[in-house]
Amino acid sequence: MHARPDLSAQKRMVDDGSGEVQVWRIEDNEMAPVEKKKLGHFYGGDCYLILYEYEVSSRVHYILYIWQGHHASITELASSTLQASVLDQQYNGELVQVQVPMGKEPMHLLAIFKGKMIVYEEGSSKGGSTQPQPAARLFHIHGTNEFNTRAIEVPARSSCLHSNDVFVLKTESCCYLWYGKGCNGDEREMGKSLADTISRKEKRVIAEGQEPSDFWLNLGGRSQYPNSKRLQEESLYISPRLFECSNQTGRFVATEIANFTQEDLDEDDVMLLDIWDQVFLWIGRGANETEKKEAFAKAQDYLRNHPAGRNVNTPIAMIKQEFEPPTFTGWFPGWDPYMWHDRKSYEQVKAELGDAREVIQITMEMTKLSPTREPVALMREPRGPSILPTFPPDKLVNQLAEELPEGVDPTRKEEHLSSEDFALVLGVSRLDFYAMPDWKQRQLKKEKGLF
Repeated sequence: MHARPDLSAQKRMVDDGSGEVQVWRIEDNEMAPVEKKKLGHFYGGDCYLILYEYEVSSRVHYILYIWQGHHASITELASSTLQASVLDQQYNGELVQVQVPMGKEPMHLLAIFKGKMIVYEEGSSKGGSTQPQPAARLFHIHGTNEFNTRAIEVPARSSCLHSNDVFVLKTESCCYLWYGKGCNGDEREMGKSLADTISRKEKRVIAEGQEPSDFWLNLGGRSQYPNSKRLQEESLYISPRLFECSNQTGRFVATEIANFTQEDLDEDDVMLLDIWDQVFLWIGRGANETEKKEAFAKAQDYLRNHPAGRNVNTPIAMIKQEFEPPTFTGWFPGWDPYMWHDRKSYEQVKAELGDAREVIQITMEMTKLSPTREPVALMREPRGPSILPTFPPDKLVNQLAEELPEGVDPTRKEEHLSSEDFALVLGVSRLDFYAMPDWKQRQLKKEKGLF
């Protein structure tokens, strides 16, 4: 997964879940560590923070999953978000934050718990919880291996059964392991493993159609349930979509970018990447506070108003610039992890060195005063009017290296343009061009066919 970020992105997995993990439950608005014996058990009345640590190329990365139960109080929901921000500050803003509504757990989160995740509809794992447990509890087992399996509690009614799946019925006297006629061997094995986690009682294995009367009695009587043959799973490929989110016009606007690349990620804005079953919010270093605050709400609006009838509980991951996981970078062909490394913005350079025109002018004046000395490089080697032979634009633009005139360096084609052609082709003067950061120069040359 680390070597193939494209595969990581398509599989929604940064790795196999074998990294370091810490789990906290929100209790009295604070983070309380979850006991080891309760790891993997998630209750609908609680909120949890799961911090996952993994290493790629000797660099440590972090993902923070914010799991929120359907029945958690408004106070706890708010506290989970607040404590996530506090934890992010403790890790110097390096955490990738993924908000996970109950029942929408990403595959990587399931892999962390090695196929032993159990989601209880209600209740709490807090100490002193007095909520009574129902006499019968029914769990639907989803998955075929330790990377994609979980047990989700459903109403203990026979109408909730399905012929294609495995179910565990836990009662006060015994525990039933029910195999639908459409489930496969892998699903049965995972069901058996999870049944041992759900209950320590001896399991009564039941094949569909051979249920004893007390099985139906615990489910409130026999009734109809889905029993169609398993349909072939259709792998529907959804093209990812990238949007630039900005409030530069005075209102929050999201603009779609077609055929996007890494260079389309604007450092001064928030970007939204939609991969259908998850939405990423990429926060550029220069994004203002209003954009940051409104981004999450706008992502929810995007899901709510989507013409395809999207699920508003689709997980939303918030990522900061330079801390992107492979599940994000894999959607961008040729991702360069060093593109923004220790790079200063054009505005920062101007603030530190003054106006670029003045810097270049000073350099040229010093060169005139000291003709026997090399120019003093106050910025990147500034260039004045070209002393190289010039050629018409059609000899340089969109030309392969072997098609260029003799003596032309393919990486510095622009130096062989006259000042007039330079401004005409690149849209900026030579002085303004060389005052730009290197990455902006490369980007502009790519756009104009000079790279």
